[in-house]
Amino acid sequence: MRPLFLRIENFKSYKNTQNEIDFSNIKVACIIGKNGNGKSSIAEAIAWALFGEFERLQTGKRGKVAETEYINSHRDYMQVEFEFELNKTIYKVVRRLDRKGKKYLSLFVRKGDSLIPINEATYTQTQVKLQNILGIDFNVFLHSAYLSQKRTEDFLLSSPEDRREVLAKILNLSIYDRINELAKEKRKEVKALLDIKNKEIEEENKILSEEESIKSLVADLEKRRTEIEAELNCLRNRLNALISQRSEIEQKLGLLSQKKNEMIELQRKAEEIRYKVEVSKKELLKIEEKLKDEEKITAMVKDYEMIKEKVELLRKDYEMYLELKNKIVLCERDIKNKIDQKKIFEKNIEESNFQLNKETSEISKYEEEIKKVEVEISKVENELEKVKQYKQEQDKKREEIVKYEKLLEVVENKLKDLASSYRLIEANQGRCPVCLRQINGEEEKEHIKNEIATQGKEFKLRRDSLTQKLEILRREFSELEEKIKNEEVLRTREKKLHGMFENLKAKVGQKTQNIANLQNSITQLIQSIKLCEEEIARLKDTMTNLKREISILNFDENYYTQLLQKEKELEIYQRLFSDLTVNKVKAENLKKEIFEYQEQEKEILKKVEDLKQEIANLSTFAHALMLEKVKSDILSCENKIKNLQENLNSVLKELGILEQKLNQIEEAKKNLLKLESEIEEMKRKIEIYDIIIDITGPDGIKNEIIANTLPQIKDEANGLLKILTNGAFSIDFKTQRETASGKTIETLQIEISDVNGTRNYELFSGGELFRINFAIRIALSKVLLKRSGASIRMLILDEGFGSQDEEGKDHIVECLNRIKNQFDTILVITHIEDLMDAFDQRIIVKKDIEGSKIFVV
Repeated sequence: MRPLFLRIENFKSYKNTQNEIDFSNIKVACIIGKNGNGKSSIAEAIAWALFGEFERLQTGKRGKVAETEYINSHRDYMQVEFEFELNKTIYKVVRRLDRKGKKYLSLFVRKGDSLIPINEATYTQTQVKLQNILGIDFNVFLHSAYLSQKRTEDFLLSSPEDRREVLAKILNLSIYDRINELAKEKRKEVKALLDIKNKEIEEENKILSEEESIKSLVADLEKRRTEIEAELNCLRNRLNALISQRSEIEQKLGLLSQKKNEMIELQRKAEEIRYKVEVSKKELLKIEEKLKDEEKITAMVKDYEMIKEKVELLRKDYEMYLELKNKIVLCERDIKNKIDQKKIFEKNIEESNFQLNKETSEISKYEEEIKKVEVEISKVENELEKVKQYKQEQDKKREEIVKYEKLLEVVENKLKDLASSYRLIEANQGRCPVCLRQINGEEEKEHIKNEIATQGKEFKLRRDSLTQKLEILRREFSELEEKIKNEEVLRTREKKLHGMFENLKAKVGQKTQNIANLQNSITQLIQSIKLCEEEIARLKDTMTNLKREISILNFDENYYTQLLQKEKELEIYQRLFSDLTVNKVKAENLKKEIFEYQEQEKEILKKVEDLKQEIANLSTFAHALMLEKVKSDILSCENKIKNLQENLNSVLKELGILEQKLNQIEEAKKNLLKLESEIEEMKRKIEIYDIIIDITGPDGIKNEIIANTLPQIKDEANGLLKILTNGAFSIDFKTQRETASGKTIETLQIEISDVNGTRNYELFSGGELFRINFAIRIALSKVLLKRSGASIRMLILDEGFGSQDEEGKDHIVECLNRIKNQFDTILVITHIEDLMDAFDQRIIVKKDIEGSKIFVV
């Protein structure tokens, strides 16, 4: 992987989006700045962009820190864009986190000048895809591409016994520990299950031991059941015969009861018929009384028919008379409505004329206001044009200020260098700070001091000139700032005036439309009044014609009303005449009905006499005594059957229990076979888990991997040490140590050989120890990348050069130059300014009240 571009926004001490680094032409560079300025944040931003995790979250000692705490305290979100090349393909990652904890991740592939999204459906799925592209996880990245002094010390400064475990973590061998623990847990589970299965076998064998005794009990119970069932069959046959006899007696007694009930029912019917005869006779007398007024009703009906004919003759004239009267009333109402409508139209015309005059007056007022607003708009636009010119001047001033600030910074740094050089000469360091040659004598020393003092005066004059120019530019910048402050007020005023202008134009348009509408309305109202007058004249003519038709009809309304009244009074006799006909039919029907009832009574009385004779014959047989004896015998038989049935049920219940036990025995035989098979399978699993535990244990595969990896680390480290120490040192690893008791234990001891012999790593200090550390750091990185098979050809070294003398620093730089061809990009993070001149490319990080800023020089 080769980095191409990085943009940091609101990440920790960084704020604006101008914090960018173009890596495309950077091979080996140092990232330099004071402690706390944000140097390491550049490496952390790259790690977060790629993996969404923070290095300090993994290695910090103050406990886990919330991700949102990495957002700049003055901002609501942070975002990092990182573009890199991998296997001749250019990828771009954009990762964002807001203050609420919401995460965003976008992944792109660059095709020419275009970015093509290759995101997955979710954040997590996109992260997995990115990690698959990189070919490494966060742990491998931290120990291969991003090397900090702290992580190296975790490995190197640990005790020899603990160092193996730290190396195992770096090599990501903890997975074998997890496999070992999981295998132990699984073995424990299977062993517990095996114990349970063995207990189950014991229980099943206990059940099988009862089989013979149960079969003997079953045979005895079967014999007892046969005897009881035979006795039961005899009793049931006896019971059936008694029940048949009881049924025959009850049938005869039932017949006797039935005959008595029939006789009672017939006597009741005879009484009902006698009652109906009496009722019919009374009703017949009432009808015959009504039939006495037949002659009077017939005469009145004839008068009713005659009057009804007269009414029918006059009905058509009456309907025409009513129709004409209704039309006259309607005409009068329509005339009144039209007159009222005409008055409303006239009033509306008067109101519309008043409104027309009012709208015309308001249009003139709005047109005057529009002219005034146009003048104000022109003034504001002129002011805004001036503000635009001020802003252009301000941009030019800002560029000049930045330019002079950078020049002033260079001069300040040079003055510091000169002051440092002067102090070194004063302290008799003995070397020229410019050419680094040995100084000979006081005279040469004074000469060099004078030269430094002369240069210092020149740079101070340049600093004073630049400071004065900066003050003038900043004052002019502030003056322009004051003039520009009014822009927002002018913009608001301009927007407000345009709004007023458009509002007034809309009002004028609305008033013009209102006037046109009012004029049209007045014209329509005048036309409506004319139509009303025409309609009134027509309705008056119609009403005159209707009155003339009524006069011609000459209808006597009073006479017609008297006829209707008389018709209504005689109408009752029409109903009475209808009732006469009905009553005659009813009288005949009642006479016939009385005769039929009397015949039915005679027939019923004859049936009653016959039933009395049958009842007398049946009562002579002594059925009641026989029935009691049969019922007593049935009860006795049922009790015996009940007792035998209970005995049989008891026997069957015992048989059922024993059969169930026999079924359990059969099931136990099947379970026993199944359990024996399962136990064999569990024993086989335990053997497999024992093998896994042995392989993944302390003396297993981890030892093998570490043993195979250490020679590679050793070879890589010795190659680097040869450069760093001029061949003075070499490194070796010892993986076993004998204790005082003679026992051999696993360890990881680092032994360093030089001209004085071999010493343990822990006995070195200072610059020598750093060279050893640096060699091992780079060696670990290269071996890790080789093991992962990834193409991460980037190396970030964070701090770790503080203890080196001048020669040691030269060796470090030489070593970096020697290994640079093995990486596409090497970044060295340091706060030591002396190292800056050793790098052709430098990334300077500075921090002020506006936050951290990046300068690539």
